[in-house]
Amino acid sequence: MTAMAATTDERIWISPAQVLAVLATELAHAGEACQRLDGALGGLLHLVAPDERMKVMQELHAVDLLNQHLAALGALAHQVGAQPQADGAVDLTTALQGLTLGDVARRIQAAATGDAGAQPEEEEGDLDLF
Repeated sequence: MTAMAATTDERIWISPAQVLAVLATELAHAGEACQRLDGALGGLLHLVAPDERMKVMQELHAVDLLNQHLAALGALAHQVGAQPQADGAVDLTTALQGLTLGDVARRIQAAATGDAGAQPEEEEGDLDLF
């Protein structure tokens, strides 16, 4: 199935904060779809041969991690969009403090600072596995 991009004849002008709020909402929608997928796949687990279940469970964990990644990105977009801007800049450090996935926070920080060798912090963040 191929989706067509929405088109409009008029330009739409919104603030960066509004863009981030819209992005956060869309990431939440994607996360809800990911949760439904996770639930559906989990429901099918009993159909898998017992000797293959561990392999399938590892893939289910990947779907769960994707869901948490989407939630973290949505939270970041919301935090950045809600901040007052000083000279067009936002406080990324404060926004990153709320992320529960340490790897995501480190990658974003490294991308923002150009520091590819950013050191891991003591806490890795919460990864909820079922």
